[in-house]
Amino acid sequence: MEKKTVRWRQLTLGTGRPAVCVPVMGRDERALGAFAHAAALAGAEVIELRADSLLAMPTAAQAASMIRAVRAAAPDVPLLFTLRTARDGGAGLPDADAYEALLCGLMALEDALPDALDCELSVGEAAFSRIAACAHDAGVSLVGSSHDFAKTPERTEIVRRLTLMERLGADVCKIAVMPKTRADVLTLMQAALEADESLCAPLIAISMGPLGAITRVGGELFGSCLTFGAVGQTSAPGQMDARALRGALTLLHGAM
Repeated sequence: MEKKTVRWRQLTLGTGRPAVCVPVMGRDERALGAFAHAAALAGAEVIELRADSLLAMPTAAQAASMIRAVRAAAPDVPLLFTLRTARDGGAGLPDADAYEALLCGLMALEDALPDALDCELSVGEAAFSRIAACAHDAGVSLVGSSHDFAKTPERTEIVRRLTLMERLGADVCKIAVMPKTRADVLTLMQAALEADESLCAPLIAISMGPLGAITRVGGELFGSCLTFGAVGQTSAPGQMDARALRGALTLLHGAM
């Protein structure tokens, strides 16, 4: 099995120290731009535009306008576009048809393409595959994602989801789960390690909340290529300050 790397502008995922992604949210495009600028100044290596912070289900044109606002404020930072629906713990509408129409419609707008597009596995296998095809046709990387804010699934289920994402066309496979015990954190780490040894695609694996903090810092040990840090706002429980997180990742990478 040959491991793949994924290139987002100057950033390569799948080798070396995990990258730090900073989620950007806001009630309007001006706020998005301000938060994106702050994220860039803080050393964000990826900016995740959380479109659901503005609108529960924007049109493709509205989403493109959001992308332009973030691009203008942080032109050199790779941009991951995410519409996180209520299926996966976000504020977006859980309408699968509208979700697919938005993401595929956005991929048709050549003047406002992100570097990467997030697609929730919960949208369904057929829709996920179609969205992946739209992204690839546009030259955009696809991040498959699955979130569980209530619990940590069994190790085999975590591996199954990550494996399915790759089979359906994801270039990067992401899972984030909520631990209730320290053993749950180990379950996530063990599942990620197992998936990393069998998948070609890079993966992102996060155990959320205070218990899962070690997974945000120590992902390089079990194959996670990217982690999420905060600059004044968080999009999930347990996110740390982005500057401090990047320092910790660099320190651990040097030691390893």
